[in-house]
Amino acid sequence: MSNGNTEQPVTILVPFCYRAVDYSTTENLLRSCEGIPVGKVIFSYLDEGENLLDYFYRLKEVIDDNHVNVVLALFDVATLVQSALSREFPNRLEGPSVESSFLAYHKVYTSQCLDPDSESSAHGVLDLDSPTLPEDAATLLKSVELPAFAKVPCCDNSQGVWKISSASQLTDVLEEMGRINEGHYSQNEHISNATFMRDFILKVLDVDHYPMVLRNTIIVEPYIDAPAKVCVDGCVYNKEIIHWAISDSLHWPGQDIPFQGSYMPSTLSDAVQKRLWGGFDKVVGRMVDHGFNNQFVHVEYFILADGQIKLIEVNARPSTNLSGLYAACLSGPLPLQVLLGLCCGVRPVPPVPTGRAALNLPLQVRGGYTGKVGDMVNKSELEILKKDPDVKITMVMYFDEEFLPSKIEFAKVWTYGATSNDAKKKCREVMQHVVKKPEHLKFYFL
Repeated sequence: MSNGNTEQPVTILVPFCYRAVDYSTTENLLRSCEGIPVGKVIFSYLDEGENLLDYFYRLKEVIDDNHVNVVLALFDVATLVQSALSREFPNRLEGPSVESSFLAYHKVYTSQCLDPDSESSAHGVLDLDSPTLPEDAATLLKSVELPAFAKVPCCDNSQGVWKISSASQLTDVLEEMGRINEGHYSQNEHISNATFMRDFILKVLDVDHYPMVLRNTIIVEPYIDAPAKVCVDGCVYNKEIIHWAISDSLHWPGQDIPFQGSYMPSTLSDAVQKRLWGGFDKVVGRMVDHGFNNQFVHVEYFILADGQIKLIEVNARPSTNLSGLYAACLSGPLPLQVLLGLCCGVRPVPPVPTGRAALNLPLQVRGGYTGKVGDMVNKSELEILKKDPDVKITMVMYFDEEFLPSKIEFAKVWTYGATSNDAKKKCREVMQHVVKKPEHLKFYFL
């Protein structure tokens, strides 16, 4: 990193943490950030039944009581809170505008406001609270060809996305979302419904410009059968767009949503990568126009058969999954440390490749699987693999925790090697040792 050091220790607040995750490694990375002494690190958790506005007010008290001067947004919904807190404490906290973070988080408005190639006529939005929802869905399917994607506007972790091939499948998705929306955010942790967000949004955003945010909705848009998907990462420092890295997504042919996991280095041609960086600059440039600043940004694209690119989504934060790849494949600080530097006025220096390869795969059970996490994981093998330098495994659910329709991811795996094939082979070995019932996984190396 460059351009100045911070002499006084900073107090860091990390909101929306997962209770099942051990954040000791995260804290160690923050404390090892060159030039930025770290005093206290506070990992904050949403209480069961707590709405977003109440959590926001509680975080304000944490900031006042602990003299917090850095808020790090590592998760999608946390970006909204960080932005609102930065506005509440303009002389103490650094962060993007609420509007820019919202445009990245809400997929309807991402398409409308950030995508330079968006065709508004190509998709439709269903109001799940409408008394005429069945009729609305039937009308929508007359204008959107099947198969199609159905997406929850405010979700993450590749959840809340379905492939729809018939009217009955759309009905099933609408019914499932009705059940999910009846629960609290803490019961799924990857889908934010309007009830959870409404009071907070009314306080921090001009809803007259974005009326759909107050409704529970589903986006229906044409299905894209793309041969490849990629992640393009960078950051903004004092309105300057800085490029970081491109990673390829693992492709699982035959799956309705056939991309999960990532690997580096990218196998894309220089021409396609140049096209991706050009698209990235346009999207992030629009975010900057809406007040996005001093934050990491993660953008996902489909690569179409003709080599053209299609924006999927924008995330106004670093990817925790990709950070594990960067640790092996890129020199210099990790995105978490870059993010801390951005919040402290430090301009990051872009990394260079190390020549190593890495792979990441979230472990998720198939829809409909019931049982506890401990039924899927061999704990003794998990302990053995902690000693393998080419393996990293993070549990994101407790062993005694029950799987739910919207709570299906229980662990994240990273593997490393001299080549991509080495990393893939290692991942296959890890899954064979750790997973008791591989037939119930959504994505599995045979």
